Amino acid sequence: MIRRLVLILLISIPLLANAQERSWVIIRQPGLAINFNDLVFVDKQNGWAVGKDGAIIHTNDGGKNWNIQKSNTKKEIHKLFFIDKQNGWAIGADGLVLSTNDGGQTWKTQPIGTQKWLFSVCFVNAQLGWVSGDGGAIFKTEDGGKTWYPLKSGVDDPFTEVKFINENVGWLVSGKGNIFHTRDGGKTWQLQPSDIASTFNGMFFINEKEGWVVGGLGTLLRTNDGGKTWEGMSEEQKRKTLPYGNGMPEPLYSLHFINTKDGLAVGDLGVILRTNDGGKTWKAVKSGTGTRLTQVQFISEKEAWAVGESGTILHSLDGGYTWTSPIRNDDLTDIDFVSEKEGWCVGHNALLLHTTNAGKDWQVHDTGSIFEFKGIKFASPKIGWITGTNNTLLGSTDGGMTWKQYPSRAGVGLYGVDFANTTTGWVVGEVAYQGATILYTKDGGKNWAVQLPPVDVFSNLIDVDAVSPNEAWIVGFFGTIIHTNDAGANWSRQQSGVGENLESVFFVDNKTGFVVGNAGTILATTDGGQTWEERKSGTTNDLESVVF
Repeated sequence: MIRRLVLILLISIPLLANAQERSWVIIRQPGLAINFNDLVFVDKQNGWAVGKDGAIIHTNDGGKNWNIQKSNTKKEIHKLFFIDKQNGWAIGADGLVLSTNDGGQTWKTQPIGTQKWLFSVCFVNAQLGWVSGDGGAIFKTEDGGKTWYPLKSGVDDPFTEVKFINENVGWLVSGKGNIFHTRDGGKTWQLQPSDIASTFNGMFFINEKEGWVVGGLGTLLRTNDGGKTWEGMSEEQKRKTLPYGNGMPEPLYSLHFINTKDGLAVGDLGVILRTNDGGKTWKAVKSGTGTRLTQVQFISEKEAWAVGESGTILHSLDGGYTWTSPIRNDDLTDIDFVSEKEGWCVGHNALLLHTTNAGKDWQVHDTGSIFEFKGIKFASPKIGWITGTNNTLLGSTDGGMTWKQYPSRAGVGLYGVDFANTTTGWVVGEVAYQGATILYTKDGGKNWAVQLPPVDVFSNLIDVDAVSPNEAWIVGFFGTIIHTNDAGANWSRQQSGVGENLESVFFVDNKTGFVVGNAGTILATTDGGQTWEERKSGTTNDLESVVF
């Protein structure tokens, strides 16, 4: 789905007579948040990327600007192939095949005779090409796609990638972990054993002998004899180069070589691997994102591009060793200003933004994390905290210039954070073995203690607001509101009167407070939460944040 994101969702509750005269100005315009599946550059200036909901974007100035091209479909597009800057094909869901002969200004449907999902396309010239897909589907054209005819594969594998290096010699890889080879243009296919029990997601051959395959469980295979034998990355090297989720190495989705030595591979959690010895050894390089990367391509020995989910587009000018993001489209989750001019904002894929001119300009800061950030709070202009998924609890003591991970003892996702002063604060998050997570510090975060919620609160907690070192409120799923006036030694439930998930809480003082949540929920109290009154918001949209 193509989504347009704004900086943060704010709600204004008109308490003053002249409230209607006030207005909001968007201070950070987003781009298109497309989940990209593929990327192709035909030269340094002309490139295309495709993704879900029929999305196709194009650049003709080397990625400085990207423009939407009309595909006239909402079907997901998986792959594309351009033979030059005018002639190309795109394939995808439900047998979708599109072609263009004017650089994508117009795209036309080419009937292929199947409703199966198509995953890959490859041409060796303007007339001769192949398409592969689900259920053992493999099709060939000899007239530029005007007509397609099926080839017999003899299996029902989902063919995730097809690659031909000339009219006769090609390979298929499948989601069942099989590799097939042909030397007669696809008339017949022979299985090439790899002895790897994994799904295969991508493949690249640079000549008849040297090729590589990537897939699930961090699979990265190489061959130097045309696929007769395959050699994989050792488990020791995987542990040195890949992140492990749930005890297993994360999958890889695509790879590309510019010559027989220099290659790149990409995968989950923003993984980018680089080799300069033909794939004998690989080293992880920083991508600056934690999102899934789906495609990578060299366009010269120095320049490379990669794309992924959430609108991720990455660019390298030093052969893939360092990467920048011309466009960041990550969802934004929280914001905190330490003065009228200086503020911070966090979001998905470890995005941290900083402004010193009231939001006119934003700079990206690298914290070294790859996880989703959920909350940010500065206890002073120098001391700040960030929470996020996968037990993320980062702290800074130099005004956000550097950040380090603090041990939290929670082991779960952490969401809301607030400090009453520089030493006393709370963090809340997902349900752990003792119930909903509440962490407390009274020494500026050097140590965090687990506090127990009421016994009947066993759901995720989302936000916390502290009005003093002793008094705070927490909100969460299923209408949960809890309160303490003894620094968290005891927490008591307050009756919200609603069952919607509550996302944000803010108290003007220890009596007057507001809560917002899903389905347009707004709650207000004037007695410290002893009673909560529901206010009409005029919307059924989920409300994410409230502040006065």
